[in-house]
Amino acid sequence: MGKPAARMGDMTAHGGALVFGFPTVLIGGMPAARLSDMHLCPMVTPGLPPIPHVGGPVTLGSPMVLIGGMPAARMGDMLVCVGPPDTIVMGCFTVLIGEGGGGSGSGGGGAGGAAAGAANAAGGDGARVNAVAATEGH
Repeated sequence: MGKPAARMGDMTAHGGALVFGFPTVLIGGMPAARLSDMHLCPMVTPGLPPIPHVGGPVTLGSPMVLIGGMPAARMGDMLVCVGPPDTIVMGCFTVLIGEGGGGSGSGGGGAGGAAAGAANAAGGDGARVNAVAATEGH
């Protein structure tokens, strides 16, 4: 089973949000998040002086689904944080990014199947994405 696709604006376990996404690939109307896209973390570790967590990049993504040449971020993927590790806790539940191959379900599984999967991911309604390679300008 796939995991919900992460997008700019989706929440993290520390109460922050993903602040960047790939602008030409929209999932549920929002830019798709990928490995190395940043998040902000509002948490502070108490002490003298207090230590702000600040946030950092997505450090884990789907090895099978690339968006702009980078692994797609999903709900449950890890994020760098000054404090304990952070995770993505929200995503688009109508776009599931799986780990297995097998095409997009359009029957082709080849270039046409990948194109149909990319179109579904961009629209975000009822799509199940198993393997999509989206690149800038395509």
